[in-house]
Amino acid sequence: MDIFEQKRRIISIAIVAVVLTGSIIAVAVSAPLIRQIHQQATESASRVADTKAQSIKAIFDHHRGLALQTASRSELARMMAEYRDGHLSAESLKRFTRPRLEDSARHIDNLAAIIRFDASGRELIRVGPLANKLPANLARPSGLDIQNYALEPGNPAGTPLLQTMASIQNDNEPVGYDVLLFELASLKPAFETGPDSNLCLLDAQRTRRLSLTDDLARFQLTPPDGCLAEKERIMATSELDHFRSSLSDGTRVLAFVRPVEGYPWELHMHSRVSRVFGDLIKDIVISVGLIMLLSAIAGIWVWRSLRPLVHALVDQASLIARSSEELRLAQQVFNHTHEAIAICDTRLRIIRVNPAFGDITGIEPKQLMGKKLLEFIDPAHCQEITHEAIHRHLVAENAWQGEVWLTAPGSSPSPNLLTVSPVRNARGQFQQLILTFSDITARVQAEKQMFRLAHFDKLTGLPNRSALETHLEQAIEQARRQHHHFALMFLDLDKFKPVNDTLGHQAGDELLRHVAKRLKHSMRANDVVGRRGGDEFVIITGPLGNDNDALHIARKVIQVLNKPFNIKGQSVQIGASVGIALYPDNGQTAEILLARADKAMYTVKASGRNNLAFA
Repeated sequence: MDIFEQKRRIISIAIVAVVLTGSIIAVAVSAPLIRQIHQQATESASRVADTKAQSIKAIFDHHRGLALQTASRSELARMMAEYRDGHLSAESLKRFTRPRLEDSARHIDNLAAIIRFDASGRELIRVGPLANKLPANLARPSGLDIQNYALEPGNPAGTPLLQTMASIQNDNEPVGYDVLLFELASLKPAFETGPDSNLCLLDAQRTRRLSLTDDLARFQLTPPDGCLAEKERIMATSELDHFRSSLSDGTRVLAFVRPVEGYPWELHMHSRVSRVFGDLIKDIVISVGLIMLLSAIAGIWVWRSLRPLVHALVDQASLIARSSEELRLAQQVFNHTHEAIAICDTRLRIIRVNPAFGDITGIEPKQLMGKKLLEFIDPAHCQEITHEAIHRHLVAENAWQGEVWLTAPGSSPSPNLLTVSPVRNARGQFQQLILTFSDITARVQAEKQMFRLAHFDKLTGLPNRSALETHLEQAIEQARRQHHHFALMFLDLDKFKPVNDTLGHQAGDELLRHVAKRLKHSMRANDVVGRRGGDEFVIITGPLGNDNDALHIARKVIQVLNKPFNIKGQSVQIGASVGIALYPDNGQTAEILLARADKAMYTVKASGRNNLAFA
């Protein structure tokens, strides 16, 4: 082999070595970054699907609660029971029912119709904007569902309506049923997605598909043709987070299936892969391209050098380039991530923080050096967090995660998910701690909002029917353990209907808010007052010394409510009929106590009102 051939061989080997080194560097740098970014983007899209499913569940819960509220009036249950037993004619029941149903319908948004059935399932009466357009012989549904109804002659496909049913109970026996049908306008915000995403609902049997039309103008309920999960034979399970699939036009998508908890419906959502990962892939391609370009330049330099030692120089340069790129990428992630990051010693004293942490605390990163991290964690929300507790957990699990509330001078604490990861030295000992804070304010606020919607009356702010049942069960359990007794009071306002009839329903709502305010201010600290529905309120007293304590509380309530109310500039005089049941004398279960107190209240109603009676 002559010298020129040897030269060409050396140069070729050197150039190939440089290019291969650059490729290895690109893979080594990009692979973990791609995995991390891919996981973060997927988790972000998954959280969107989770939020959509929770939002739809909250809407379903709200509509089911409206049906329960409509069917919860005790007076209605008594009239339905008299009709069932043949003591009341159908016409009399309809005359009694229609104005009350119409009154309820006026206060419910998106209502299509309210239909009341007797205990045998025969329709008694219907009201609402679309009542006359519904089929004449409408079968009573069994629960919350979405069905098509032929409301317009020119729309053979029908109009989808949300339907829900509540049982009318008298002495724990069904005496009738209320079916409420709603238009689907309240679901639109949950269905609206970006241009590269699509969302729909499928029933659990996957026979029907609810979706918005392409122009987002209306809902349509159709067979589930083309459903990705059905095509891939994928079922909704707790282990399934997402799956990949392709649309009929070949577009690759990231798809999610989420059950709507407590209801026979599933949320199906997909987003284009190019949309979810497009910008991230672009950044990665640029980084990899830059590395490859540097490798090519190094190869040209080797080709020009004409020296056999170029191999060693290229290997060394490649090693330096790889280390520098890794450090640069790590620095970029540390400085530009939106999540707050702090590096601390083992005593949780700050060594270094990124700009995001400084933005949260309002202090320059350089001024935070040496400060104790616990100074920025609100102790009111995080009483059990100490560096000793974190250290013990790190020794056992090599990681620690929990919810903390970051605080700063002049600002309110904000909830964050804190992840603590240890950095060990060559001997395996903890050298530093890396703390990452993820803002979970939106999640905490959503949880609080859902809790309030589920447990408090929207009009008065008092505990609602569901919350009252929970309070009553807790009071019974506490009384059973501590061997004391308490009173359950069932309160119904007297002369409330004339206020609605003469001053309007807004005045009636204002009166209910004033009543709630007076009741709260007249109760003891350990008494609970809530609104059961309509103009009915329930009081659960704390422990009583004797029966006269309950008598004193009831008389005080009547006295407070007998005072005039100023409603819309007019003086309004009402009263209250109070039925009292004592635990354990009148019953030892919530159902019995409620029934006895209700019966005692009706005794007062029958004997002249504005008084009290014991069960």
